[in-house]
Amino acid sequence: MKNIFIGLILIFLDFSLNLGNSKIGLIPDFIGYIVMISGLEEMAGESTLFINVKPYVTGMAVYTGILYLLDLVGVSVSLGVLTYVLAITSTAISLYISYNIVMGVIDMEGKYNTSLNGDSLKSTCLLLVVFNVLNFVSWLIPSFAIIFIIMSFIVSICFLVAFNYSKNLYYDKVK
Repeated sequence: MKNIFIGLILIFLDFSLNLGNSKIGLIPDFIGYIVMISGLEEMAGESTLFINVKPYVTGMAVYTGILYLLDLVGVSVSLGVLTYVLAITSTAISLYISYNIVMGVIDMEGKYNTSLNGDSLKSTCLLLVVFNVLNFVSWLIPSFAIIFIIMSFIVSICFLVAFNYSKNLYYDKVK
């Protein structure tokens, strides 16, 4: 579960440098997805949800790797509206992966008959979905965009904190 958490950190926390048309991601998402794959393989015996989401994570590792290269060489700037479509697609799949991981934690709660903070984790995940949707809708009203970007970042941090707590409970109670 540690590798899933590390992968989530690398995926949710994005920092980049913009140099002209090039964008250099300091924490590339594809590395987070690669780390997450090993975490999902470790947790496969705990819930089928972890292994069922692995093809999506693998696809996202390839997808975000390609996007990283496009950003690095400055091609993504010339994609226009397609950039938004790619961003929405990436976010939707990422949220789907996160939701399935949360449901895997909840599945483990039932398996071991113990609390792993699943309800709080699920609530935070749903907030993550809401604020990411609002973030994309706010592109239509740019003055609200910064508010939703900040709120999405805060909720992402809250999700990571909740997942870390679930991870710690798992290692304390189950392993």
